[in-house]
Amino acid sequence: MHDAALIDRVRRLVSQAFAEVGLAEPAEMRETILIRDGYYCGRRFETEAAAAVWFMEENQVKVYQADGKVVCVLELGAATVRAAA
Repeated sequence: MHDAALIDRVRRLVSQAFAEVGLAEPAEMRETILIRDGYYCGRRFETEAAAAVWFMEENQVKVYQADGKVVCVLELGAATVRAAA
């Protein structure tokens, strides 16, 4: 999948996940590129009530409440969502 298409897919999945768990409106989302040891490793998506981090190597997105509690994990390879324990 082309990089731009993959990032657009991740954005849509994050917006959907935020809406499904009632954490935020997608229009309020801010996005930050994540760099680790000088290499691109993913993106962080934030709203006032939630955050999500896409870990590119793990091919998953973790969705967090404002207090840092993990709400769900999106497995991008399988396109599945699992609730956090």
